[in-house]
Amino acid sequence: MIKFFRKIRQNLLSENKFSKYLIYAIGEIVLVVIGILIAVQINNWNENRRLKTQELKILLDFRESLDADAIYRSDSKKVYEKARKSMNHLITYMENDLPYIDSLKYHFANIAIDWGLSYDFSTYEALKSNDLNLISNADLRSDIISYYRYAENLATNFTNRYSDNLDHASRTIFSKHFNQMWSGRIDNPQSEMIPIDYELLRKDKEFRYFLKTLKNKNYWFIENVTNNSDDLYQKIYEQIDDEIKKLK
Repeated sequence: MIKFFRKIRQNLLSENKFSKYLIYAIGEIVLVVIGILIAVQINNWNENRRLKTQELKILLDFRESLDADAIYRSDSKKVYEKARKSMNHLITYMENDLPYIDSLKYHFANIAIDWGLSYDFSTYEALKSNDLNLISNADLRSDIISYYRYAENLATNFTNRYSDNLDHASRTIFSKHFNQMWSGRIDNPQSEMIPIDYELLRKDKEFRYFLKTLKNKNYWFIENVTNNSDDLYQKIYEQIDDEIKKLK
């Protein structure tokens, strides 16, 4: 092809047809430029296609991570709601100076349970190590960052503080009034905590204070945190679903 164009140029020059040669040369340059632009466009198209494929995969991974978060958070809510109900029951029961009954041992065990909150950071960490801008939708990218910052800096921190509170109580308060925490039997999976002396426990102002404070912390450190996580989760999950549909 190159030899063909060269021969045409040589013929035009040999025939002293300079004007035609000039027009031909300009046309040849235009064709070369058009060829380069087409090649660049094809290269850009291939690169965009590759990036869209990567983005789709990362969004699908995010959706799986969020699904795992939602399942764990749902289980966590049930555990802490159970603890909260037992706290309310014990506070009311003890403030009414009611006598010990056997079912109280389950409520004492429930207030000491701790499930924690778990978030799957694997996809987010992978995206950060690559390039956050791989998520082309700026609003979605911002909301994903907000979700995981909340999970890392607030949700995890608050649940750890709640766990630390229970650990401290196990060494200082529970150890005075119970032989052990979370004892159970093979024929009964429900944990038990039987007071050594219920009357002494009921009159213990430190225990009453701890119980009421733990109830408040259960709300602020657990229930409120999980509700906020749910709100952030719902928002980005819907956005991710919409973005996946567009990319597909």
